[in-house]
Amino acid sequence: MRILRLVLVVALVGGLLMPSGASAASAPDKGRAFTPKPVSKPLYGTKAPREDPDRQQHYVTAHDGTDLYVETWLPAAKGGKKPPLRVPTILIMTPYVVQGQEEYPSGSLPGFIEYYNARGYAVAQHHVRGTGESGGCLEQTASDQWKDGANVVEYLGRDAPWSNGKVGMYGASYDAETQISTAGLGNPTKTKYLKAIIPTASVGGQYDWNYMDGVPWTGATLIGNVAYLATVSLFPGQEPAPQHYPEKLECQGEVMSESTNTTGDFTRYWKRRELRPGAKNVKAATLMVHGLRDFNVQPITLAGYFDQIPKTTPHKGLFGVWNHAFPAAHSAVEPEWARADWYDMVTAWFDRYLKNKDTGVERWPDVQVQSNNGQWWAVGEYPTTGTRLGQLALGPNGTLGAGRPKGKTTYDEQLHIGEPEAGQYTVFETKPMTKALHITGQPMLDLWLTTDSGDGHVAAELEVIGRNGEPLRHEGSSREFHATYGARSVQHIAPMKRGWFEQEFGEPVSPEEAFNMTLRFLPTDLVVPRGGTLRLTVGGSITYRKGDSQPSGAGSVISILHDCGHPSALRFRMPNQKAQLINVRETDEADIGRLASNPATVGDKDGGGVATQRVCGRAPRALPFL
Repeated sequence: MRILRLVLVVALVGGLLMPSGASAASAPDKGRAFTPKPVSKPLYGTKAPREDPDRQQHYVTAHDGTDLYVETWLPAAKGGKKPPLRVPTILIMTPYVVQGQEEYPSGSLPGFIEYYNARGYAVAQHHVRGTGESGGCLEQTASDQWKDGANVVEYLGRDAPWSNGKVGMYGASYDAETQISTAGLGNPTKTKYLKAIIPTASVGGQYDWNYMDGVPWTGATLIGNVAYLATVSLFPGQEPAPQHYPEKLECQGEVMSESTNTTGDFTRYWKRRELRPGAKNVKAATLMVHGLRDFNVQPITLAGYFDQIPKTTPHKGLFGVWNHAFPAAHSAVEPEWARADWYDMVTAWFDRYLKNKDTGVERWPDVQVQSNNGQWWAVGEYPTTGTRLGQLALGPNGTLGAGRPKGKTTYDEQLHIGEPEAGQYTVFETKPMTKALHITGQPMLDLWLTTDSGDGHVAAELEVIGRNGEPLRHEGSSREFHATYGARSVQHIAPMKRGWFEQEFGEPVSPEEAFNMTLRFLPTDLVVPRGGTLRLTVGGSITYRKGDSQPSGAGSVISILHDCGHPSALRFRMPNQKAQLINVRETDEADIGRLASNPATVGDKDGGGVATQRVCGRAPRALPFL
């Protein structure tokens, strides 16, 4: 999240909002039509903070006395139409702006502030502590930051002279984690004014951006923390209040010290930045959004956060084939699949929960998820979704889908970062599918292993291979495969009792003694077409758009056991065959309401029975959280 999310400063006028490039075709249009119905109309103009600084530029005092800067753009009279005296406020809590600068200006999407001022909303931007005009020290998503968020929400909901008492939050990446941390961990007596949030591309905790289950993403922590300190805190492009400069380094000793830790341990530092424990406390209506091809803030956050929001809290999900972007502007992956109804969804959500208008959001599918082939469909929850269990057993000679596996497969964990060489990885692949196979949610690799050193990192990638034997790629980037991936340290295999990684210390395994390890893949939705195959690559490191996962340095010889006593297998869920397909409006469609609504269903996609066959006489079994 940090290295590339730093690019969000540029990306929000570039990658997130860039005009779409050419692509092959729009996504499939099968299924029931989905049409959000916002109520608010564009009636008003904008009153910028500089026009009334005494009223619209404000310092909120933090719990520790730190100055927290907030500036607000208000609806203004236009064409004789005056806005109400009291309006709801949409808060963007961000480190990426300076005074007077908009976080989401006009681009391929309308400018956010102008768009929502016109519809009767105030839009406030709070500069995260240690950035912009705010005082304090930048310590990403630690407790000071979400305490700050609660104080700012209280001011906007209770004290701001224009407030109707209701606050929403909006934004992507860093601007999303500020939402879920404030909503879940902020003081509830202050956050009671927070009625709706729309977090897009959020982490579930800072550990997730820097590691995956005990395996570091090489250089992520150090490069990210140094870059944030330099570009958004010390030298943001505009001189902040001079009294704030001495405060900017106060917390950096701890931050930089942790930046060189490559153990993979879930230390106190990461525990203080874990947001999932707050999911059960969220009362603000939550529309959670994430790209399943996000190479920066990986969708691992959906496991243990979205699926833990209370049933009593209104919440919906939107998870599709785009990268680190909003659903309306994913220029780097399948540009023509971009959702043209994004702002309609956002407006309908805020109209319902900030203005109490009937927009029908309660009748939306609980989750809209998009498969790698572009088709949208409805699920009841995610990633703990699906009905039938599937399994594909690893077998000798690189087989995937063996009925009675035997033997073992051995590879050497590479010593250095980078693409592995021959002998440093192994490949398992199914036979061509006689019927389509649909894998949804979060697949798991159930491995039986031995290592000669008591240490090692295991990384794996799952790819969809087309009928021509080549990996399927999405339009827009040569590296955007139809795939998912994961990694885990063999010294960090303790059960994830709450659904996310939190092992404080690594524990060596006994050399040459067989042990069982579950490797989680990132949440996904993959359809392997008829005639295609599913390919599993396992090694000591993986190179991806995220970067390189770091080898352990032990250079271990790792053996994957795959016999009836040690049945290593890919385990997953398949969708309910009766799940409804959804037809959504994309950027090349003017009005989805004019298109036919065909109530199609997912149907039978179990690979012709290969995924449901017994292995060594045993039916597919569920792993925890699968």
